[in-house]
Amino acid sequence: MWYRLSLTWKVLLIILCGPILLAVVMAYLHISDIQEAAINGRLKESRSVVMMAESVREDMAHKHKVGVLRPLDELSSDPAKLLQAVPIVTSMNTAAAKAAEAGYEFRVPKESPRNPKNAPNALEREVLAEFSRTNLAEKVIVEKDRLLYFKPIRLSEDCMYCHGDPKGEKDPTGGVKEGWKPGEVHGAFVIISSLKEANEAVTMAALSVGGWTFGILIILGVLGWLLVRASLLKPLRSTGEFLKRMATGDMSGELKIDSGDELGRMQMDLNNMASSLRGIVTEITQRAKVLMGSSAELEKMSDGMLKNAEDLSMKSNTVATASEEMNANMNTVAAAMEQASVNVGTVAAAAEEMSSTISEIAGTTDKTREVTMRAVDKATSASERVDKLGVAAREIGKVTEAINAISSQTNLLALNATIEAARAGDAGKGFAVVANEIKELANQTATATDEIRQRIEGIQTSTSATVEEIAQVMAVIGEVRDFVSTIAAAVEQQSAATKEIAENVGQASLGIQEVNENVSQASMVTGEIAKDIVQVSDASGHISGNSTELKQSSENLSLLAGALEQLVKKFKL
Repeated sequence: MWYRLSLTWKVLLIILCGPILLAVVMAYLHISDIQEAAINGRLKESRSVVMMAESVREDMAHKHKVGVLRPLDELSSDPAKLLQAVPIVTSMNTAAAKAAEAGYEFRVPKESPRNPKNAPNALEREVLAEFSRTNLAEKVIVEKDRLLYFKPIRLSEDCMYCHGDPKGEKDPTGGVKEGWKPGEVHGAFVIISSLKEANEAVTMAALSVGGWTFGILIILGVLGWLLVRASLLKPLRSTGEFLKRMATGDMSGELKIDSGDELGRMQMDLNNMASSLRGIVTEITQRAKVLMGSSAELEKMSDGMLKNAEDLSMKSNTVATASEEMNANMNTVAAAMEQASVNVGTVAAAAEEMSSTISEIAGTTDKTREVTMRAVDKATSASERVDKLGVAAREIGKVTEAINAISSQTNLLALNATIEAARAGDAGKGFAVVANEIKELANQTATATDEIRQRIEGIQTSTSATVEEIAQVMAVIGEVRDFVSTIAAAVEQQSAATKEIAENVGQASLGIQEVNENVSQASMVTGEIAKDIVQVSDASGHISGNSTELKQSSENLSLLAGALEQLVKKFKL
């Protein structure tokens, strides 16, 4: 509700809230004063009536006591006169005599009354009980249309004549004594006053205050409306029209400032805001033009970047394919190098075995040379030891058997050397020639030993031919010695060559292993290169996608710049 009210009514309500609140408070206080005065007046009248009744009661009791009036005992024969002579009855009659004329109702409620009219109602019974419990001097109850004033009646000595001891005995008036004690409260004076006139006075006062308040509020409202219209509504209307023009894009003109208050300062701030907005719109116009040019250049750059990204993607795919082929070739080379390494290892093992065999041949030739030297010695001494020719012949037979065994072994070694040389290929051709020579020498040695055996048999059969055969044996032994020396030299050379071949083969094996490792590393590198090329291809794909998005963004930016330029044209500067 409040939010839907116009500013005029809001301001007027705010202005009138204070006077209205003040008027309500003053009216309430005034009406309360009138009501309180009326109640206090009635209360004062009620107290006066009760005080009069108590005075009559006390005066009658005093007169009976001093003998001005006849004692109650003398009136016991006439109960009617006795009842009228009782002080409390006299005071009750006195207070009730002018009750109707004074505009109030008088009652004397009591517990167990002898007069049924004095029987207490619920409220009176509650008040009597409160008087019995406490020492209240009076009780005032204000209701809507009446005022009730209660004054407790405390029993005195003269009351004991009818209400004292002995309890249950008939009193002179014909009633029954209750056995009450002086000072007890068993009844009260009640003055019931009407508040009708007071309420009417309050109503009239409320109407009077309301009328005056309404009139004053009307005057204040008119004055407030005139002031609000002059100092608030008029500037607000002009400000609102100015803001409407700004809302439609018209930023020309300024507000006229007629005051230096908060509203005037707000109008000044609006003028400054309009000026700032004009500057901002002008700058936006210039920026939009620059943005149009930049978006066009950005679109060209995105086209070039897209083309370069596509070229890069094609080239990276080509490089990736080539790197994959290179990786496959490197794997093939690595496998071939591993096989070559195995073959070289086999050659190295064969070379080592050949070197061992040649060493054995060298040892055998040394033994053969020693045997031939002994044969020479034997042949030299044969002429001198003809008589021991049989023994020497047998020894020579043993020697020839050893030589035959050695030649057979040499022949076998030469055959093995020939086989190893054939396995070695071109590198073992020279060694094969030497092996063939060794084989021939071995055959010759075998032949010679056979001849020696035959001659020894001839010596055994005929000692006469010993000298001649010794000469021949000397010659043959010399030839054998020469052959053995030649074989030993050749074997030494072949042993050195074989060792050198073994060393070279070992170095070649190490080189092949190193090459194999390098090939493996190269294969791994080519694999990594292939992966990197794939990543480059993926990156080029992302670049291509980003270039497409960049082109789309540049086109959107161009459209946005055009829309911004069209939007700025709506403003009137």
